[in-house]
Amino acid sequence: MSRLPRPFTFMILCLLPAMAAAQFNTEHPGYFPIEDLGILPEESINLEINLTGPMIKFIVLATQEEEPELSQLVENLESIRVRGADLDAVGAEGVRSGIRNVAQKLTEKGWTSMVRMRDEAEEIYIYFKEQEGEMMGLTVLSLEDDEAMLINLVGKIDPAGLGSLAAGLDLPQLEQAVQSAGESE
Repeated sequence: MSRLPRPFTFMILCLLPAMAAAQFNTEHPGYFPIEDLGILPEESINLEINLTGPMIKFIVLATQEEEPELSQLVENLESIRVRGADLDAVGAEGVRSGIRNVAQKLTEKGWTSMVRMRDEAEEIYIYFKEQEGEMMGLTVLSLEDDEAMLINLVGKIDPAGLGSLAAGLDLPQLEQAVQSAGESE
């Protein structure tokens, strides 16, 4: 499983108490309850990121100088939530089935499919929520090689900057899916 860059990891470890208290605006149109889907059993999760308000402001300030594009993209987000698990711990077929069911639920709840990529080794689904002509949320469901990843970004998102956001947050599943979407256009 990929690891976060050292400074970002250090920042997260130093601020774990604030992250634990993170509250999400569950009424926001871009919110999708990835933590409540039941796809990844709680005991199998080996990556959990919950960033809101003050933590997002901290990332904005920390990246302003060296990564201004990332800083600008993160500034418009209300929350960043990630759940990841090794497939050895949970079993690929159960996760694959769960991801497909959740993809259907996203469609039923008015989310728009941006990418659907399925083959023998991997599945990636990217959905976005639009409101008044703006992207207000992004949900990624990814199953590849030996890991599963669920991502939900809540807030105003500039589609042109998704690749930078994925690289800056060290989320290769999102970065790969954005690249695949660009190739299919």
